[in-house]
Amino acid sequence: MPRFRALRSLLVALPLAGLFMTASPLPEVQAQTGQKGPPAAVKGPRLGTLDQMRAQINENVVTIVSGNPNGGYLGIAYDIAAVTDDGDNLRVLPIVGKGAAQNVRDILFLRGIDMGLVNTVTLSHFKDDPLLGQYVTRSMVYITRLFEDELHILARPEIKTLKDLEGKTVNFSDVGSGAQLAAQRMFAAHGMKVTEVNMGQADAIERMKRNEVFATICTCLKPLRPYATVPKELGFRLLPLSYEGHFLEDYLPAEFTHADYPNLIPEGEKVEGVAVPTMLMAFNWTGDHGRYQRLTKFVDAFFTKFPEIQKPPRHPRWKNVNLAAKMEGWTRFAPAQEWLDRVAAGRPPTSPTTTGGVAPSGGGTSAAMNDALFKEFMEWRRKRGSN
Repeated sequence: MPRFRALRSLLVALPLAGLFMTASPLPEVQAQTGQKGPPAAVKGPRLGTLDQMRAQINENVVTIVSGNPNGGYLGIAYDIAAVTDDGDNLRVLPIVGKGAAQNVRDILFLRGIDMGLVNTVTLSHFKDDPLLGQYVTRSMVYITRLFEDELHILARPEIKTLKDLEGKTVNFSDVGSGAQLAAQRMFAAHGMKVTEVNMGQADAIERMKRNEVFATICTCLKPLRPYATVPKELGFRLLPLSYEGHFLEDYLPAEFTHADYPNLIPEGEKVEGVAVPTMLMAFNWTGDHGRYQRLTKFVDAFFTKFPEIQKPPRHPRWKNVNLAAKMEGWTRFAPAQEWLDRVAAGRPPTSPTTTGGVAPSGGGTSAAMNDALFKEFMEWRRKRGSN
């Protein structure tokens, strides 16, 4: 009986196999090629054309690793990509990431990553790392400083201050995020012990509703959508943080208002907080490398089109970004510095590719020039647009 079943299966399979092996191409393919039999492999000039198209597209693409949809990094990367897009001539490809801490590793080690969004707390942490510190400072450069991301601590109603979280379960956001690192450093600085869990903000809020998590932390650009949509009747609140102690090292003072989170903050009240600057960082390629050339093209497009990113529907906080703002202790990507130096000298900021692929050696802008440089750039753009 088993032998009969095997024979029957073979008899069924043979006609099907023959059908697929002798099947002719679709009529429309035959009409285009005049071919009567199975399609032949593409070769000759067609393959060469495909390779040329592939090379052209890839040589004009730069990537930027950001964050997950719950935070603000992905929106920042999308704004940059939308404004700088120039078809096959230049394409910025945003990549969903885990956040600032993982982004540092991705910029250093992950194939295909050109740029990433990283906050200064994370950079300070890696700079002091005994294993990676030397590589971070030598192999990473910044293109520009961007926003200040506010440190959010959303807590259940019974939690009134940071000290009330002692011994409680707290979400530190995703593993590898800047929020996780910021939370670990913050609780260590206060000598507090909490139970760390790691998940997205929306998931943490659901766990908070069930009394399983008492607070969730995010270093994110306000207003953060998962927080803004928390129902008012839940009584959740943003915990205040004073700009003092360890926060003085890498943070800036900030505040949350009713306009930011109407369901969390009563009208007319404010919540004191802190914020951490975010940088657009890149790998420090040598001037003769192809990826250096792509980043150079990106810088020219991003800086020249910067006034466009300050208009709706882009995030309103773009209006507060100063391209010339310096970051002490770190080196700016050479073509970006050359672009700024040209504007400061009153010369048209032509593409740094005119240097022939060699990193420009021009000096940097002085500290006194930083505040005025951005205004000069905007005036140059205004005059250029009126011509």
